[in-house]
Amino acid sequence: MTGHDHDYTLHIAERALERMKALSVPADPAGYELWYSYVSNRNPEMNRRIDRILDEKGSLSAFDLDEIYDEYLSSSRTHSELQQVGTDVSREIDKIVAMLSEFILSTSQERGECSNASQQLAQSTDEGTTRAIVDALINSLRSVEVRHAAMEQRLNAAKREMELLQCSLATVSIEANQDPVTGLANRRGFNTAIERACDRAADDPRAFCLLMLDIDHFKNFNDRFGHVMGDSVISLVGATLKQSIKGQDFAARYGGEEFAIILSDTALADARKVADRIREKIMDRELKKRSTGESLGKVTVSIGVSAYRPGERPRAVVERADKCLYEAKHSGRNCVRCEGDGADMRGNAA
Repeated sequence: MTGHDHDYTLHIAERALERMKALSVPADPAGYELWYSYVSNRNPEMNRRIDRILDEKGSLSAFDLDEIYDEYLSSSRTHSELQQVGTDVSREIDKIVAMLSEFILSTSQERGECSNASQQLAQSTDEGTTRAIVDALINSLRSVEVRHAAMEQRLNAAKREMELLQCSLATVSIEANQDPVTGLANRRGFNTAIERACDRAADDPRAFCLLMLDIDHFKNFNDRFGHVMGDSVISLVGATLKQSIKGQDFAARYGGEEFAIILSDTALADARKVADRIREKIMDRELKKRSTGESLGKVTVSIGVSAYRPGERPRAVVERADKCLYEAKHSGRNCVRCEGDGADMRGNAA
């Protein structure tokens, strides 16, 4: 490492620690990794997320930090796990190919010996010589049989190992794209889905719309009742979204208390209706503490809606829906805002 590199990394480290001290966040390894990444601007999307929360709340809770770390930094570890499993699969395939090559070579040698023995038998007239050739041939065939049985065992073992690796690869792949609390897709899964939606729309003029949904006053609820009940709210909203979509529609937990829904083949006016139905369904659900039956009140959401425009990429669609979402927040919450008009469909303000 050059002196310049050392000075730079030391400067970044100092700034990261200053940031952590100013915000009074835990100085643990995960927190340091997050703020080092923030100060060095390694992940601009993560920085925008942090800045948005700070602008709204003025601070970051431990829950916020855990969510951001899981979403943006632990995903790199998942990528490493996928790479490692892929490497193990490749190694196992190489092992199988080597075993088969070895078996083919030994079998070809035995075929050559059998061919020579056949020629000798055809030329032999002496009984003793014939018996010796036959005995040698039998021994050779027995050797092939033994090697064949051993090879079969090795191939079966390799097959079992491959099956385990394939299961591991499938599990890691699912976990990499799924939110554990709601069972919906996570941010990574959403990014893949909206990329595909834009690609399809480039060849197919049928529109899709995007809903960005945020739980109202979630931080207050989380601080008052704790993270366990906070997860219950997240789970409730996730379940409602699952029940509200159909066909090619796609729902994801975008991050924290924010969700996203891609509505396929849907015009903006229809997307607004879907959004308001979702808002009403969530508002109609009363959250209760399971142990005591105590009512914890209603949950409400604010929703922003945008429509895909020909030729654009995902970021533009998301930014417009996000802008509408914050218009809904600033309009009193528990309402829907669509791009292109100032109208909203309001329920009782949360």
